Amino acid sequence: MRRREARLTAAYERAGAGPGAAEAVPRAIRHAIDALVVAHQSNIDLSGEDRVNAVHRSMLEQCPDTVEDDDLRAELIRSVCESASWEPPDLIEGVEQELEQLKQRGLRLAVVSNTGLAPGRYVERALVSRGFDRWINHWIWSDDVLSWKPGQAIFEAALQALGASANDTAFVGDTPEADILGSRYAGFAASVLVGNKGEDAIVPDIELPSLTGLADELSARGYLRD
Repeated sequence: MRRREARLTAAYERAGAGPGAAEAVPRAIRHAIDALVVAHQSNIDLSGEDRVNAVHRSMLEQCPDTVEDDDLRAELIRSVCESASWEPPDLIEGVEQELEQLKQRGLRLAVVSNTGLAPGRYVERALVSRGFDRWINHWIWSDDVLSWKPGQAIFEAALQALGASANDTAFVGDTPEADILGSRYAGFAASVLVGNKGEDAIVPDIELPSLTGLADELSARGYLRD
């Protein structure tokens, strides 16, 4: 966030926004995030372009003396979107080994994820750079399908991309409401909760402390055929 704010502030100061740019930038980013929160309350999402435009509009309102040009627009897009790839993603313990086991069993895999301010395709680039395209067949991002988990459209988009039916598909996630309830409402055969965010009122089909052992557990429960 600090790097994003520093880059945007410098760009707007160069474009004549004046000394108020340093205070306007964090307010503009907060404005975009608030717009996302409002959308997410209805289980919908904003496109990547809408996210950029929310920051843009707020800056224009706060700094009307800004002289806009292609360089400023390019920096706006970089600062809002490309921040997802500025640092290597942290990998959850066991994720690569489990993905490899699942692929060796012939499964088709999709990432189905809600996104932060940075659009999903930029997050995807960071993951592809780490080699995750070896295992992942499809990437389904909330800002691309304009659906926010647990809304059903994002799960339906994943099934369509995979060419799979819900009753032949398992969903693995770390959030009870978004992942477990969302996939259950979508009719998935199994919902798997990983991590320590469990809630008494939401009971997954499988609960694991980490991803380690996921493939074996799915097999032991009869969800995978050897």
